Amino acid sequence: MPIISNANHDFSNLSLSDDSSFDRIFTEIPETETIKGVYYQRAQLIRRPEDLVSIDHALLAVINVGGNRYTFPWTTLEQFPLTRLGRLCGCRSPEDIASVCDDYDEACKEFFFDRSPSAFRVILNFLAAGKLRILREMCVLSLHDELTYWGVELTYMERCCKRKMYMRIEEMNELERHEEECRQRNAMQRIPVEETRYRKVMNWLRDMVENPQSGIPGKIFACLSVIMVAVTVISLCISTMPDLREEEER
Repeated sequence: MPIISNANHDFSNLSLSDDSSFDRIFTEIPETETIKGVYYQRAQLIRRPEDLVSIDHALLAVINVGGNRYTFPWTTLEQFPLTRLGRLCGCRSPEDIASVCDDYDEACKEFFFDRSPSAFRVILNFLAAGKLRILREMCVLSLHDELTYWGVELTYMERCCKRKMYMRIEEMNELERHEEECRQRNAMQRIPVEETRYRKVMNWLRDMVENPQSGIPGKIFACLSVIMVAVTVISLCISTMPDLREEEER
């Protein structure tokens, strides 16, 4: 039962305002068969660091995701060649390993992935239940990015979870399109301001004060500002010296 599926569906014509489009597309997608727990016993969580000593690295791959260590049989990873974990089987050099994971400990033979451990639990739950399910505490968009990173397709996700994910993605796309249209509309409606001598002088003063790289006047102003701050700090420090305080009291 491979995680990656060759079934590709076009969701670009879905409308957020019309739920019937979602109902139609999700009823057209055939429901995949659930084989519960078929790979669950093959992925094990390492709870104690001393358990790493007894691991046979020729048979098991040690995966560290956000500080949580897991062991996966190489034979299991070979069944998922298109996923990121499955690509570790074909790595033959440090350059190949670096292109797949974030770091590799050659002494401990441990692969490091700087990703969310809570999102990785979704993949472990898939191994246990045979279906991808959205956890209640997970952000839908973040989960979508994580599944894309690990190379896991959404074919095995429950229809209700898949519907929720695509509706949330469509909401974000609609929001981005609306913001882009507002920016373009404001840019077209912006009235050009006449560049007068007063405005040129004010722009020059603003650049001199805010941007030291605008020219020599800006650099001089920045140096004077630093000198004034340094003088103020030194004078405050000197005023706290006991000898000067006694002289002031006399």
